[in-house]
Amino acid sequence: MEFDHRQLLSLLDDLMKPISTVKISSEDEEQQKILTINLIFSNAIDHFLEISKSISLIIPLNQDEHVYYRYIQIHINLIEKILSYEQKNISLHLPFFSIQDESILSRSLSFIILLGLVIHFDDGIFISIENYLKYSNTSIHLLKLKTLLTHHNRMYNINQILNFLMKSIINSNKNSFLIQRLCSNYLLELILSHLQLLYSPNLKYCSENFSLKNLQENLNYLQENFSNLFIQQILLLNRLLSTTINSPLWLKNHCGNILTSILINSNNHGIQQILETIFESTLPNDRLYISIAKIFSTCPKQLKPNEYIQCIKYQFIELIHNKRFMPVICISINELFKKYSKLIENEIFSILFQPLILCHNQLSNEICTNEQLELFIDDLDNLLNIISNEQIRIYLYENYLNELINIYIALEKSLSSLKIKFFNILKILFSSMNIEICIEYFKKILFDFKYLSLKYLPDLSIKFNLIIDKNNENNIEIYCQLIIKILFSIDNNDYLIVKIFLDLLQLLITNKQLNQSYIWTENDKQLNIKQYKIMLILKYTMEYLTEHIDIFIKNVDDTIKVVQIILEKITKTCQEKAKENLLTKITIDNDNDNDDDDLSSDNEALQIIFTIASLLITHYDQLSFENKQILASFYPSLIWIEQNHSNNELCQLAHELSIAFITYGAIKEQTTKIKSTLLIEELNNERDLREETFQNALTCLSDSSIPIRAHGLILFRRLIERNDKETLNKIENDNINLFQRFQEHLHADDSYEYLAAINVFNALTNQYTDKILPLLCNEYINKNRKLEDKLKVGEILVKTCRLLGDMSTKYSSLLINTFLNASKQTDDDMYRASALSNLGQLCTVLKYSLSKDLPEILIALKSYLSISESSNVRRASILVCELLCQSLEQSTWLTILGNELLSFYQLINYLYKNDKDDIVCLHAQIALEVLNKICQDYLQPSVILEKKIRILS
Repeated sequence: MEFDHRQLLSLLDDLMKPISTVKISSEDEEQQKILTINLIFSNAIDHFLEISKSISLIIPLNQDEHVYYRYIQIHINLIEKILSYEQKNISLHLPFFSIQDESILSRSLSFIILLGLVIHFDDGIFISIENYLKYSNTSIHLLKLKTLLTHHNRMYNINQILNFLMKSIINSNKNSFLIQRLCSNYLLELILSHLQLLYSPNLKYCSENFSLKNLQENLNYLQENFSNLFIQQILLLNRLLSTTINSPLWLKNHCGNILTSILINSNNHGIQQILETIFESTLPNDRLYISIAKIFSTCPKQLKPNEYIQCIKYQFIELIHNKRFMPVICISINELFKKYSKLIENEIFSILFQPLILCHNQLSNEICTNEQLELFIDDLDNLLNIISNEQIRIYLYENYLNELINIYIALEKSLSSLKIKFFNILKILFSSMNIEICIEYFKKILFDFKYLSLKYLPDLSIKFNLIIDKNNENNIEIYCQLIIKILFSIDNNDYLIVKIFLDLLQLLITNKQLNQSYIWTENDKQLNIKQYKIMLILKYTMEYLTEHIDIFIKNVDDTIKVVQIILEKITKTCQEKAKENLLTKITIDNDNDNDDDDLSSDNEALQIIFTIASLLITHYDQLSFENKQILASFYPSLIWIEQNHSNNELCQLAHELSIAFITYGAIKEQTTKIKSTLLIEELNNERDLREETFQNALTCLSDSSIPIRAHGLILFRRLIERNDKETLNKIENDNINLFQRFQEHLHADDSYEYLAAINVFNALTNQYTDKILPLLCNEYINKNRKLEDKLKVGEILVKTCRLLGDMSTKYSSLLINTFLNASKQTDDDMYRASALSNLGQLCTVLKYSLSKDLPEILIALKSYLSISESSNVRRASILVCELLCQSLEQSTWLTILGNELLSFYQLINYLYKNDKDDIVCLHAQIALEVLNKICQDYLQPSVILEKKIRILS
């Protein structure tokens, strides 16, 4: 006879009512409590049998079984009939049971799990009883029935119940409410039941032989068909066992074995499954990443390290490319590398770092494709950006720094978008080193670098590849520029830059007893190349430090002491050379030339030292007393060099610097005629002439001494810059012809006085632009002035334009014509290059105002970029093109270039593809990138999703 499922559910509800609210007095003894529970079960069974008999429902029960077990048999029979009925009428769209029906079935499943499985678990297996019945006290009372059971009873009963549940799961529709409820809420209990029947030590007390094969197959079925939930429950069980006292050791071991089998799953998705399961229930964070990484980096006891890494390496390599799992994998690789460095290097790094290995071994001219290089750079970036991965950073720069620098150079010379990301990787690598190690590796890549002739070029299918081009030579100047770019990008690099600068400065001098003697043991060609590299690095570093004088001031103690030592050594060397020449009476011109060549590196070092000394003397007030004394000790060397050195340019520099020492009060000027000291503050007994007042400035300006007159001009500049009313009124009224007196100093022969006058006019530019700007322009193209003076005036002109900003449009023709005229003078390439550089800087200020003068500029640039011009002029010309492109804006670029766009683009494109000068190619490349970006933004402007909301009052 077939029963309606409503009848069955009603019977099930009646069956549970007396048990759900078991109330037993806490004063009763344990035996009395158990008797009371059994009585309640017995009454519930009798009541059910009476009702079921009236509707002809017969459920066979074994009276030899415990009363609670007979009660569970009734549940199982009813659930089996309801499940069968549900399978026949299940629908994918409409629920078969009502909410009340589902509540009844859920409670019934709780009874089956609690009394069919949990009550039979071995001691020490902990499951929260709150998961089952509504009142936890009821569950506690029911669990007391466990004391009546033998090991055989428990194993037999749990096997019977588990067989029924697994048969229902395997044979029923997965959309069944009962099956979904059972697996989602009680999968852990099912797993524990299987593990107990498979591995419990108490099985030896059971006379029944269970089918171990069938149990293992059922457990595998749960793992395969409910994989995410299964992993979640195993992880939960593993955590419970590790945090619960007296947890069974056998269960801990087998739980760990299951996790290991998932981790090294042959389908290569075990790690991903574990991570997905964890991330679904927990929000990813750094602490979670580290915890999971510790698990992944621990080799299971049943496997050897090499076997374990073989099982997981391809999973790691696949998942490192997944942004969601990448942090965990990177930390795991680093942790494994700490434990098994050689294994990880051979098994994982050999795949991830393949471009580096191919560069190192040079087995083929083709290193990698663009896709492979992009993947390699992404992997490298991910590995290095994880803070804890210090070991991998050390491994990279100890083993593959040469290859990394070669790839960096190849990318920087190309148009690839990967160059920025790769540059940041090198920045991270160098920033992670301490200062001593960084200096050591910086010298290695400077002096021991092995150039691989890498190029990043397109193939026949227009796909870019990284290849070795044997015909590609290393341009030392570009190489040094790229290396110094890394140095300047390093985080917190102030002390590092100064330290490297001072170390290289010591290497440059001719004293062969320095610690870094390896530089001087090579042949002459190698020596010359290394000296050239040092000079270039010193030049670029000096330019940087001049712009960031605060770095020198912060590290002035080290700087001033090293400069003192070097200056004394060079002076001593020059004195010895002079004595030797005097004693041996060497008068042959060729021999003198050879002596000059021998001291060429000393001369370079002297020029740099003079530059440093001039920076220090201009910040004299910020120096400590000890450093002021050291600085004053430079003066005798300066005087000797001024009077005795064979290089006229150095003599002049020493002369100007010695005057600056007097002007700033670093030393006292001694005269042969007057024994008294001539300090500025002692020129007038009644007044301190260093005080910045109009009267002091005017007094100094009328003095016969060059340093004092220069100081007067400096005082006027300072007064003008701070808008001193008295000074500005005197200049405006022109009662004492101040403007004309300033102009007279422009004819001074001494550079120090001349430049001080130029700076005064620069300070007056804001008030008298129309009058002063033409004056400065005339001084710039004055052929009678020294090169250094004209370069300084050009620098001031550019600075003035920047201060004027948009107002400089009024003077655009004057300025452009001045710089173009200067660029046409053929007597000095350095002067012409400087004029073009200034023109480029002017373009960045004028921007849209360039349109009327652009044709004239482009005609000049095309002429200068011809092969017949010197390299300095050509490089400066293409720099103007680059700065011109950088000054363009999306809204005005077509207006500025106009008809010149096509010829301008063709010019820089031709230079990029065909010019033999690498520096010209580099600037052309940058100009092309900027121009392409502007065109792209103009043709495909970014869409800004914006909605205006007006609130009406």
